[in-house]
Amino acid sequence: MSFLATLRDHPRKLWIRRALFQIHLWAGVVLSLYLIVISLSGSVLVFEDELTGTTLPHGLSAFDANHVATIPQVVAAFHKQHHDADIDLITVPTKTVPAFQLNVHFPGGQAIHFVADPLTGQSYKQGRTWVQWVHDLHVSLLLNENYGMQVNAVGAAVLLLLVLTGVVLWWPGLRAWTRGLRVNFQANWRRINFDLHNAIGFWTLTLVFWWAFSGVYFGFYRQVAAVVNAVAPLRNMRPPIALAASGSTVRLPLEQIVGVAQSASLSGRLYSLSNPSLVEPVVYASMDLRGPGNFLYRDIVQIDASDGRVLSIWHYSYKHGFGDWILWLMQPLHFGTMWGTTIKVIWAASGLALALLTITGLLMYWNRVLRRSLSR
Repeated sequence: MSFLATLRDHPRKLWIRRALFQIHLWAGVVLSLYLIVISLSGSVLVFEDELTGTTLPHGLSAFDANHVATIPQVVAAFHKQHHDADIDLITVPTKTVPAFQLNVHFPGGQAIHFVADPLTGQSYKQGRTWVQWVHDLHVSLLLNENYGMQVNAVGAAVLLLLVLTGVVLWWPGLRAWTRGLRVNFQANWRRINFDLHNAIGFWTLTLVFWWAFSGVYFGFYRQVAAVVNAVAPLRNMRPPIALAASGSTVRLPLEQIVGVAQSASLSGRLYSLSNPSLVEPVVYASMDLRGPGNFLYRDIVQIDASDGRVLSIWHYSYKHGFGDWILWLMQPLHFGTMWGTTIKVIWAASGLALALLTITGLLMYWNRVLRRSLSR
């Protein structure tokens, strides 16, 4: 019988399938804790904005989109209280998170999170909330930000290997292929566990593949973008080449820099501003073209802080080819937060399915390997 015929009808007889089974088994066992942690934390973070809103200090002014302090007002009020601190990033309030969010660092490199009242601009120190802890766990595994995302991306690469080998192992042969789509709850628990692993793996295959692929991208985005570009040339999803900053130590007023950003993106609404303390020579303004926080439709404006020149504008929402679409979809399909509550629920439930896949896989390892070894 030829290789293709055996693959079609009796795939378990193939030595390559047995080899892939060993890879799938041991990669899953070694990474089981990682997969469960990433799965559970990711499901929680689908609702990160809603949960963040519940952690804000009591006593803040009620959010009114028509009466919100400006970023320059918030920054000026902050520096009156904290002369020796610099703001790295400030994000405007939204209905879901009704307070300014400030990422601040003090002399010595101490990083502290602040929130500011949406109306008065008064800032308040906020310790690391449990939502931020879960976020850091999911993004960088609580490791140093300089290498945590890369370590996480290696784990995502192994998950990608599990997905690809799992596709091969799932195939039971042409005559019995539908068996892998459902669960026989009338069978014994070992068979139910086996069916659950197969069925969940099949029905979540596309989404788990994308989570793994995009997870690799987040840690090694330049390398992944280069591979995508080689297959499907990038046009707009390649960051624009920026003009050189002047290097002058003179700084324009922050109000003027905000005005430059608004003039550069007439349809955009300022959502966040990096370097609002103007310590560095360049400021990045995120200008949202639709709802606030909708990163799918955003202009990213790079501005020289010394003379107000626009160094570059990245129209992030423009897509001109298949390669652009692939990179543009990395974040929305990974997070599942941009298309309403129904999609969020589906993404969160699918995240839990990844943990269930891991647990059923460990039970299969117990049934096939450990239980037999211990019974000898």
